[in-house]
Amino acid sequence: MVLLGKEPMILDTLAIVHRDYFLEEVFNIVEPEDVRWLFLSHEDRDHSGSIMEVLARCPKAKLVTNFLGLGKLHEEFDFDPRRIHILNDGGTLDIGDRTVAAIRPPLYDSSATTGIWDPKSEIYYGADCFGVVTSGEAPHYIDEMKESDYEDGFFFMNRANHIWFEHVKPEALAEGAERIKSLGARMIVSGHGPVERRNVGKMCDMIKRIGDMPAIQLPDNDAYVAMLDAADGEAGKTSSPLVA
Repeated sequence: MVLLGKEPMILDTLAIVHRDYFLEEVFNIVEPEDVRWLFLSHEDRDHSGSIMEVLARCPKAKLVTNFLGLGKLHEEFDFDPRRIHILNDGGTLDIGDRTVAAIRPPLYDSSATTGIWDPKSEIYYGADCFGVVTSGEAPHYIDEMKESDYEDGFFFMNRANHIWFEHVKPEALAEGAERIKSLGARMIVSGHGPVERRNVGKMCDMIKRIGDMPAIQLPDNDAYVAMLDAADGEAGKTSSPLVA
């Protein structure tokens, strides 16, 4: 995702395995020398996979993270400290033709996570929150999915990826969701699923329902081995038989 404007901002950098694709696509959108900001929602490798490459190609860019996130990033990366801008939850940043705000999403899988609210485009980027697991190729927008597939994928992703939800009061989760709903966003973008462009309020209300749901039971080793065996069996059906 890129916020285009007077001082363009790149939001997250995908995973290492997507690095070549990401760098090609993002610099089809914006010229490297024009990029002024690289916002990192959190340090997980599926979001930070190309930060050093972006900083190397974008000499005017600063890396935007919070203080906790910077500490975690320093476990692996070595930055020029003058190319860091600290933006904690609730803080704002003037990027030329707009002022964006760091707002933590109601669900997250890293303690360093923040999202970004851009009031000019009326888009909220929620990092891992608001994601949707899909089968096959994911559509660009939520309204391109079957309602049942959307709800199943949404409630799975937002429970399985944020397993701590069952240890907090449902009211606290609802308060976090209402914080995002009150922005009046036109769109919600997640790092893990289609974009919501039709009914942002409904998506936030669905987060509120999670507090009363049971935790997701993920596969144990026996189930994992069974999955591998099943996959091997399917692969065998499509391969040519050996002739002795």
